[in-house]
Amino acid sequence: GVLVILFVLIFPLPYYIESPGSADKLNQIITVDGKKDTQEGSFMMTTVQVQKANVLTVLLSKFDRNAELIPQQDILGDSNSAEYERIQEYNMEDSKNEAIQIALELANIPYRRVYKGIYVLSVADYSSFYKKLEVGDLIQKLNGKTMLQSNDFIQTLQKMPIDESLSIGYERNGHEEVADGKIIKLPKLNRPGIGVTVVDQTSIDTKKDIQFNTQGVSGPSAGLMFSLELYSMLSQKDLKQGRNIAGTGTINDKGKVGDIGGIEKKVVAAEKAGATIFFAPNNETEGKTNYELAKESADKNHLSLKVVPVKTIQDAINYLEKHTP
Repeated sequence: GVLVILFVLIFPLPYYIESPGSADKLNQIITVDGKKDTQEGSFMMTTVQVQKANVLTVLLSKFDRNAELIPQQDILGDSNSAEYERIQEYNMEDSKNEAIQIALELANIPYRRVYKGIYVLSVADYSSFYKKLEVGDLIQKLNGKTMLQSNDFIQTLQKMPIDESLSIGYERNGHEEVADGKIIKLPKLNRPGIGVTVVDQTSIDTKKDIQFNTQGVSGPSAGLMFSLELYSMLSQKDLKQGRNIAGTGTINDKGKVGDIGGIEKKVVAAEKAGATIFFAPNNETEGKTNYELAKESADKNHLSLKVVPVKTIQDAINYLEKHTP
């Protein structure tokens, strides 16, 4: 009977529990040319804690007003947990590259964007490459020809006739492989393709030695805060002025800040870590904006930090320069 009770308590459910995570100081995570940021205060990236649900953890989560039970489908989509983690790891690396690029541009430091290959994000079950290509594979050749950019890859496929055979050269775990398949008519899109979702994998070539220590953290949502920390270090501008500044949001190569999930938990983590300012994306959407969700959470939890809406990194820089201690 005891074994049955224990089994019921710990048997995994098709849900995840999302709750406030951490707010980590970026001056302990990022170095430029081997040096850390020594200015007073800190920029902080915020996280949510996500754990697989079972009866026991669901019961314990009832004692946390900010914990939320989320269906597994809403977290993983059509991916399994291993594929989801690989995608999140890619998203983290991509956010670093975008942050490096925008910070270098703002600081007027030269760089070169290098295309390394075409990252596989998903493979449809109707694709002839199903179970041949996997999430995380890095495509580098099409029919023996080197191809490192996703736009070129997709446009080439669209010009090929239905049922034509092709080979894809890719890298997996450091080993070069080749997969054979054929062109199909993509459902709903009504055009030629292979049923594989891809995105560019890039790196930024610069004389600056920029390093991140983000072991154990994945996803794209630290892009804005990475950018602010790097810009402050590269330009040697003291944007913090002794303040602890947290926030969240993706960043693209134009400096636009994108929406993320779990922001109502991240603002709680920021307050707990001592942040006095929290930057939140404020883009037009059908429902509530990230900023509105963060502000509601701050009010509900009686937080003292200031939630600041931003649409671009320049919005955040302008706020810090205008609102000084």
